[in-house]
Amino acid sequence: MKNSGKMPDHTLDTEYGRVPVREYDAVIVGSGAAGFGCALSLLSCGCGSFAIVTEGRNMGTSRNTGSDKQTYYKLSDGDSAADMAADMTAGGSMHGDLAFVESAASSRAFYRLTALGVPFPHNEYGEYIGYRTDHDTAGRATSCGPLTSKYMTEALEAESDSKRIPLYDGYRAIKILKDGEAAAGILTVSEGEASEENRFGLAVFAAPNVVWAVGGPSAIYGSTVYPESQTCALGAALEAGARGINLTESQYGMASVSPRWNVSGSYQQVIPRYVSVGARIPQRLYLKSVRYSGGDI
Repeated sequence: MKNSGKMPDHTLDTEYGRVPVREYDAVIVGSGAAGFGCALSLLSCGCGSFAIVTEGRNMGTSRNTGSDKQTYYKLSDGDSAADMAADMTAGGSMHGDLAFVESAASSRAFYRLTALGVPFPHNEYGEYIGYRTDHDTAGRATSCGPLTSKYMTEALEAESDSKRIPLYDGYRAIKILKDGEAAAGILTVSEGEASEENRFGLAVFAAPNVVWAVGGPSAIYGSTVYPESQTCALGAALEAGARGINLTESQYGMASVSPRWNVSGSYQQVIPRYVSVGARIPQRLYLKSVRYSGGDI
């Protein structure tokens, strides 16, 4: 899909050139499952004008990453949002309010995905499979394979396109603009905006509401299975004064960098021993006890 095509509402003459300004009631940064999902939610709520701004609609983790079994978590039978939130915050880092909202909205978001054609497994009666994973007390997990998030993103993207939600592709957000302590929009760079009058390709999206639907800090790993196209944009939010929640937690287990592939629980159950051979790490034997349906390994 091409950029929305909306002409600038006006321009700003700056020391860096003449910068185009587009005005919206809200701007969403990121084109993964979170970004497209947010756009559809704003549409259904009757939010005024809004647009998605993305460095690359085919970039990022949602569309490009995979593991042996990607998992979606939702409320299960006999469950409650409070119970699910309690399990999510048990590690001591996740914000309780965020966990509760995520839990309460998990079923509604899940059934929107199934209605859009994401192939989560179910029986002939329309019951969707649920199973337990680590620290999950209620069988909340479900999956449609190693590319679950890719299917989710593609389905949400297709629905967003059908609703003609404006999307600006090739615009990297580099700064959150503020009016006092409140958000006022974002500053971006884009090759498509570069000209003699705007040599750096700057563009402003003015909006009193900014949704930061970007990926995590992939660049902190020297050798990583994160997609090479995941560049992350958390720094701009922190520079603008956003409070970091849950940033201390990062799941990073066994992985291969060629091909780039992440593995999770199934391998842990059959390979309980780890041997480090890294030059900078003392060589030690690690034992991991794993509980599964047949007992302990």
